Amino acid sequence: MRKLLSCLLLLSLLPTLSACRRASEPVPPADVTGSPTATAEPPETEPPATEPPETEPPERDLAALFPPFVQPGLLRLDGGGTIPVGLLSAESGVSYRIRYPSGSEATVAWERITPLAPDPPIPPDPTEGETVSFLKRELGDPLPAWVVFVDLIRLTVTALENGEVIRRMPCSVGDAGHPTPRGRFTTDYKTEFLGKEGVYLCRWGVHYYGGYLLHSVLYTWRGDEILDGELRARISHGCVRLSPEDSRWIYETAPLGAVVLVN
Repeated sequence: MRKLLSCLLLLSLLPTLSACRRASEPVPPADVTGSPTATAEPPETEPPATEPPETEPPERDLAALFPPFVQPGLLRLDGGGTIPVGLLSAESGVSYRIRYPSGSEATVAWERITPLAPDPPIPPDPTEGETVSFLKRELGDPLPAWVVFVDLIRLTVTALENGEVIRRMPCSVGDAGHPTPRGRFTTDYKTEFLGKEGVYLCRWGVHYYGGYLLHSVLYTWRGDEILDGELRARISHGCVRLSPEDSRWIYETAPLGAVVLVN
């Protein structure tokens, strides 16, 4: 009888024990809506992006960037016919200094030459670094303290001081009958005025070879009006013409003894 009563008591306590056991089990956390949330895994992180390393632009061929310009012409042969030659310089109405296709040079009478008006393709503009590299190749490294570079292909004048480009300017050079001579020269005197009396006047001349100077465009003889201000053209008698502002700047800035390279 006593065992029977103990069994009945134990059966009556089973629901209470089950509820207590459920209450003691951990409950997952709830979000604001009251529903359980799963534990979030840490997000995957991508490695920081890295910029590609800077690469230097490929070096361009200096010979292709700075081709020498030689005025073309035709030489009339004694036995008839003509051959192409390069016109290196000229004494107007008297003679030409020419280069034969073989590379040899000679001076011939003015009337034996027929100048040809050239239209050479203009290569891409060089960077300042490419200009300096070309001049070092032509003039040596380090460069002379002052250099004036006349580019007969691009029709520009570039001034360099202590190996750095400080100014680039448009210019005009010799026409088909009066080519501007190529070569390395040195400035040796300056003149504020030059020209042909009663016809035209030029300003701020810097002499570098023979009868050739860097100077301004043409003014009227009185100097009060520009007679011919065209630049980037082959129209002079061999001198290198610059704008009034640029020619005055060269006149006042470039020292005597500056190297002039005409290519």
